[in-house]
Amino acid sequence: MIVSDIAGTTRDSTDTVIENDYGKFVFIDTAGIRKKSKVTEKIEHYSVLRAYMAVDRADVCVIMLDASEGFTEQDSKVAGYAHEQGKACVVAVNKWDLIEKDDKTMQEFRTKLENDFSFMSYVPFVFISAKTGQRINKLY
Repeated sequence: MIVSDIAGTTRDSTDTVIENDYGKFVFIDTAGIRKKSKVTEKIEHYSVLRAYMAVDRADVCVIMLDASEGFTEQDSKVAGYAHEQGKACVVAVNKWDLIEKDDKTMQEFRTKLENDFSFMSYVPFVFISAKTGQRINKLY
């Protein structure tokens, strides 16, 4: 498995089994889903198909956002597909450790996300840092 923090490097969905105090989980990291007009390579076309198949086999979809980028069109596509398939969803706002914060930052970010995800009013938001482990346990 090749891992990178550079967007667009994941080509195939990969399963990772995690067992902890909360139980046994299979996390599926998928390739991003871009507009069809932006998909030029055949390999990316199949990556997108496998990402949709991963959503189909998931019980819960964790829609991972980059806190420094906010809500993107790609996030909307993944969330919309998961919603259409009737999947339980959680929005994880990652890289929260990189955001300059005051006592209103999280609530302001949450309010914006509630607007962005208005089509999924039921979805909870978790502000995490995969790098530092901040609030990761809240995902479970």
